[in-house]
Amino acid sequence: MSAILRKSSFFYITHLCTFSVPPLVLLLQGKGGGFLSVMALWLPIWLSSSVLWSEKQESYAFLRALPVTDRQIVRTKFGLALGFVFLYWLVMSLFNELTRGSDPVYSYYAALVNLCCAVSLVLVAGWYVFSWRFGPAALTTAVVVFGLIIFLGTSLANVRRMVATHGIGVLAPGWLAEAPWFYHVLLFAAALAAYYGLMRIAIRIKARSEA
Repeated sequence: MSAILRKSSFFYITHLCTFSVPPLVLLLQGKGGGFLSVMALWLPIWLSSSVLWSEKQESYAFLRALPVTDRQIVRTKFGLALGFVFLYWLVMSLFNELTRGSDPVYSYYAALVNLCCAVSLVLVAGWYVFSWRFGPAALTTAVVVFGLIIFLGTSLANVRRMVATHGIGVLAPGWLAEAPWFYHVLLFAAALAAYYGLMRIAIRIKARSEA
């Protein structure tokens, strides 16, 4: 189990470190605000790349040499991903708190962060299921295409202006930004339920694909 954690966590840790550099630099420069919305939209790319690289570095022979079952492999990877989604949420929420005094749309940034983290949690689970069903090569193609779409979308759209004018629409809907706190709790509860359901599916697919 520790071997799987060492291999997979290396990519999660390094990607989290690179993700955390821009907000730290902006914070030291006394800036922030709108860039948080772009970072939140880029979060799924960083997590997707963590799944991709961790899967590419683990061969069938490596996993079969370990005294672990397919169920343990899936639970270890899903537990690791869940922990890092929480760390990403913590980093962005902290950055949002430290810069909230300089921006009047703090609640919209917070809603976007929560929404992107909840969606990313389900996305990561989906990538694992996709990888174990279709293989690392298919995962590579899918993640690259997905990353290009997100990068191009955030580059072409003026997300900063969308947030400032409360026109962010589907990215951070007003019902979430202006809703009571328990709406956010329900959002994460739904994401966790979907995550657990995909983990159950992943256990069956992993056992079948490695048989």
